[in-house]
Amino acid sequence: MNMKRNLLALAAGSLVIGSANAFVVNEQFTGNYFEQGKSGRGVIVDIVPSNNQEFGNAVIAQWFTFRDGVPLWLTGFGSIDQNTNIAELDFYELEGGVFGPEFTEADASQSIWGTGTLSFDSCEQLTLDYNGDDGTGTLDLSPVSQGAECIVKREFDGCPEFASAGPLEGSCIVGGEVNSDIALSNEITWLIQGQLIVNDGASLTIEPNTELVGGTLGDTDTLVVKQGGKVFAEGTASNPIIMRGPDAETRAEWGGVVINGFAPINGCSEGTDPCTAQGEGNSGTYGGNDPHDSSGVMRYVVVSNAGRQFSEENELNGIAFQGVGDGTVVEYIQVHLNEDDGVEFFGGTVNAKYLVLTGIGDDSLDWTQGWQGKVQYVLAKQYTDNGDQGIEADNNGDANDSLPRAKPMLANMTYIGQSNTDIGILLREGTGANIANSVVTGFGEFCLDIDNESTFQNEENLTIVNSVVGGCGETFSEDGGDLFAVSDWFFSFPGNVEANPNLSNYAPNASSPALGIGNIPFEDGFFDNVDYAGAISGTGADWTKGWTVGLDRTAPLGQ
Repeated sequence: MNMKRNLLALAAGSLVIGSANAFVVNEQFTGNYFEQGKSGRGVIVDIVPSNNQEFGNAVIAQWFTFRDGVPLWLTGFGSIDQNTNIAELDFYELEGGVFGPEFTEADASQSIWGTGTLSFDSCEQLTLDYNGDDGTGTLDLSPVSQGAECIVKREFDGCPEFASAGPLEGSCIVGGEVNSDIALSNEITWLIQGQLIVNDGASLTIEPNTELVGGTLGDTDTLVVKQGGKVFAEGTASNPIIMRGPDAETRAEWGGVVINGFAPINGCSEGTDPCTAQGEGNSGTYGGNDPHDSSGVMRYVVVSNAGRQFSEENELNGIAFQGVGDGTVVEYIQVHLNEDDGVEFFGGTVNAKYLVLTGIGDDSLDWTQGWQGKVQYVLAKQYTDNGDQGIEADNNGDANDSLPRAKPMLANMTYIGQSNTDIGILLREGTGANIANSVVTGFGEFCLDIDNESTFQNEENLTIVNSVVGGCGETFSEDGGDLFAVSDWFFSFPGNVEANPNLSNYAPNASSPALGIGNIPFEDGFFDNVDYAGAISGTGADWTKGWTVGLDRTAPLGQ
């Protein structure tokens, strides 16, 4: 039986996915469960990543019943619906084996026993309804042991005052202006409708393992943090915060996230103080004179299925950091399947560590208007159905030499393109950049390009060291009108290599030229002093594991 809920029509005629249980079932729900007050049948639950749902998971459930007084091991397999937290299981008999804590299987042959419905009600309650050869019934299960970070312990008891009831129990609608401190808790599915605007002096706190769904009212549903507002979205590796579209399948299902700050930008007429601008997509004012301004914290957040292009100069990105200051903390962020750019910095000084950008429809990482932040560890993987640049870097498109000049410091980036995508790193329109220990490969046109006379004339603002580029249509874009050859510029710096980086998916193989290439040269406490190029070392822990999606493929699901 397929328990997936269909899209429900609201009174306004729009569509929405509802959820009886808002939280995302993840590997922290793995554990042993038992019936309280009863001895005998318990269930061992193992959560594993799913191949057919973006934010869902599969489940293996082992338990035993009795046949003629003899225990019979059963194993069930199924997928957990990401909108209902319900899994439909097929149960099989396992013949032979030894019962006990260390169950071993004597005979791998299996035969179908029956079916079951496993419902994840909370961290403290699962329900298994079963129907098989040896009877039917219901098990109300509580955990004996489970992951230490299973944090969903509340039951839904209605929407708070700042929200309205959603179409299904367990969902609440948020939108409009926020003028106080509010919190989005993880027992509720939060439906962003229209613009959810966090005003000056207000804050939005989002708990770990909270799910926000945009696009139920339209594809411009957007989270906007205005100047002076703050967002505290602090997930964990085991319990990330998910912001997604209603289908969670493709791009442009909703608007995305915009954060506005008081940090400096460029592009204003001489003498304008402070320099401010209006954000694209009607996203508010940004810019100012405070480079250390704080807009809050974003950590372990996945923004998926967003983006909207109104015109070439008016777009909603996955996350737009507009005049955001370096008092803002940005770590472990993924933008997935975005219609326009993944992450774009419009001026400001905000720094970021551990960015994952997958299946972006335009440029994976973009900057303009004088951004002067720092970034370490970027993993960008484009898909075969759409994509443009890995990096598209501008100082200012209208005034190439406007000050403050964009000159970020970037290290340990991996950009993986496809034959249909364009340029790995495009430096243009007067930008500066200090790039170190990075990898570019797979792009259809060029790995590396410098464009516009103003960029060449400011060569002292451009450096790249300890980096590997190769495996693109062509490695360097060489134009007869350029003031110098891009290849000459690249090889004038130490540690640079033109070669295929020899990656296994996104991680370097043992023989990769990215390994041991030289230490990060930046004398800045923000950067870890590592000696490899790219986002992943190839040894030790993979920081993308457990909280990201889409890195195991090259196209959206179903393509």
